[in-house]
Amino acid sequence: MTIDLRSCTGALAAFLSGILAALALTNPARMRWPVTEPQSKIDQWISSQSTSVVVGAIVAVGACAYLQHRRSRRRAWAFVYTGVVVLILIRFLVAEEVGLDLLSVLGFAKTIAAGLILGGVVAASWDSRLGRNLLIIGVVSTWLAAQSSTGDLIPVSTSSIGEPAWALLLLTLICAVACAVTDDSESRISETQPGVAAAALAVVTGLALTQRILSSVVDRQENPPTFSGWLVMVASTVAVLTLTWFCVRRLDTTSGSGGFLWAATAVAAAATTVFADLTDRFFLDGDRTSPLVIAALAIIAVVFGLSRSRHRDRTIAGLALLAAIPLSEWIFDGEHELALLLRIVALGVGSGLLLGSVLPSNPVAATLGLTIPFTALVFMSIGQHEIETVSSTYVRHDPPSTYVEYNSELRAYVDASEPDAAFRAEAATIAYAYEAPPRSDAAALLMCVVVVATGIALRRRSPVDTPSPD
Repeated sequence: MTIDLRSCTGALAAFLSGILAALALTNPARMRWPVTEPQSKIDQWISSQSTSVVVGAIVAVGACAYLQHRRSRRRAWAFVYTGVVVLILIRFLVAEEVGLDLLSVLGFAKTIAAGLILGGVVAASWDSRLGRNLLIIGVVSTWLAAQSSTGDLIPVSTSSIGEPAWALLLLTLICAVACAVTDDSESRISETQPGVAAAALAVVTGLALTQRILSSVVDRQENPPTFSGWLVMVASTVAVLTLTWFCVRRLDTTSGSGGFLWAATAVAAAATTVFADLTDRFFLDGDRTSPLVIAALAIIAVVFGLSRSRHRDRTIAGLALLAAIPLSEWIFDGEHELALLLRIVALGVGSGLLLGSVLPSNPVAATLGLTIPFTALVFMSIGQHEIETVSSTYVRHDPPSTYVEYNSELRAYVDASEPDAAFRAEAATIAYAYEAPPRSDAAALLMCVVVVATGIALRRRSPVDTPSPD
């Protein structure tokens, strides 16, 4: 059996690009690093991170629409390696001590680069079944696993999970350049359907901006939320579902690919309580499962789900599995490590089953769907809806270390012998931005209702738009 080296390189590039784009677009809520800036700047910095994700999603859909119009696969890979180069430059810039203003600018540059990568790799790989599946595995599994990386104290960076690893950046760059050089110039991206690009751009802009505005309203509710606070959360959720319904109808009139939007919405809602528990694991005593183990479980689970998603009846199985995940919050909480891992596996399998059963044939619609988990800010705010900033002033003593505890909720061991400038001073104000996710059965029930509602809407759709196997 002969091995097509070009196809293998393209598939590997799709997988790595999906991982890199997801890492750059994922913005877990907790930020745990020392910050010596005024409170107003900290608040502005936290707000800019969610806004930058919205910008990155719009860039991704716009880039894919442009590339499908030009139909050049080499140009698509050029978008990918250009985005990787930008991420490499950003990593160099944040290696030194920088202020929050520059970090905010670099954060926007990072998500724009991620949008170029995601839009470019979808345009280049969506015609290939292997490349398409590996791209989905890379994006979804990384989105699931990245939430577990917020527990360890990291240096100042543009993200609470740190900058992408050098190995990932360099490997992705090499593979993307190799694909651009070796790709057959006669191999063209499939021709776009009339109206799809304009519809997808309108949908991603409207949905992402609405999610951003409503999430900021939800974030301002009290913690734990009052009755009026829950009314705001429910109303925001209904508004998102209603807007999604209109957007799906708009997509179905142009390409019949709106089902992927519903599926991605269900996946984002089901993940809310799991992500809240993953974020909350920092506050638990004892050893935690390594993020690498969680990443491996997520990849295996998504692969298994995708491999079983070729039949239409798998849609019901995926929806049922996703709906059961928030309900399991009533039985288990984040203190049960094994139960949390099982829920991650269930989330990965359900995501693979559901997304794989409604894959769109159009790459622009696919890009739109893949951005939904990152821009579902209202759902994430409901699960972890209040960002609280704590400022603690300590004086360096001998031995040169201090243990900080704030109302038994924030526990951090601060080593004053660290060479970081924030630790060298005899007295310093250290600001920790963090979230304490509420244990709420109501939030779990609300997310279950969202999954059920998306399932009903998905099953009542008549259009079926799936890519043909190659």
